Amino acid sequence: MIADYEAPDRPEALASPRQYGLTQSHKHLPEMAKICGLSTAPVFCPIVADFYSGMEVTVPVFARELRGTADDIRAVYAERYRGPVVTAADPPEGMLAANALSGLDSMRVMVTGNDERILLVSVFDNLGKGASGAAVQNMNIILGIDETTGLQL
Repeated sequence: MIADYEAPDRPEALASPRQYGLTQSHKHLPEMAKICGLSTAPVFCPIVADFYSGMEVTVPVFARELRGTADDIRAVYAERYRGPVVTAADPPEGMLAANALSGLDSMRVMVTGNDERILLVSVFDNLGKGASGAAVQNMNIILGIDETTGLQL
C-alpha cells in the first residue's frame, strides 16, 4: 500500500483520505463484538490517508449496548492500560492526529463521546506497534525479559 501512495503516477484519489470496509463486513467485527460483550457488531469505518505511518482506530458504539457508561470504560482503561506499552489517555480537545505516535511502538487508548454514543479510540504507529513491534514484545515475554526491551516507546 505504501508503494501505491509513493508512486509518481498514483491516482488522484490517493491524495484524499479514503474510507474502506464499506460493506460493514470487516474481518475484525466479530472479534470486536465478542471482546466488548456487544449483542451486535459496532459500526466500524476504517480510513486510510496519505501519511507514512500512524493509525487511529475509532469504534463508535451505542451506550445502550454496553454494560456501563463512558466513565466506567475510562476507569477500566485507566486501570488496565497503565503502560509502558499501552496507556490510557484523555482525548485532546478538538482533534486527534493519527500520526501522533509515528516512529514509536506504544499505543494510546481513549474513550470519548456522550451519554448516548461512545467512541473507543486507539492511536498507534501501524508500522511499529503493528506486527513487528508485537512480535518483539511477544518474544520478550516468552523469553521472560522486560516486554519493552528493543521497543521505541
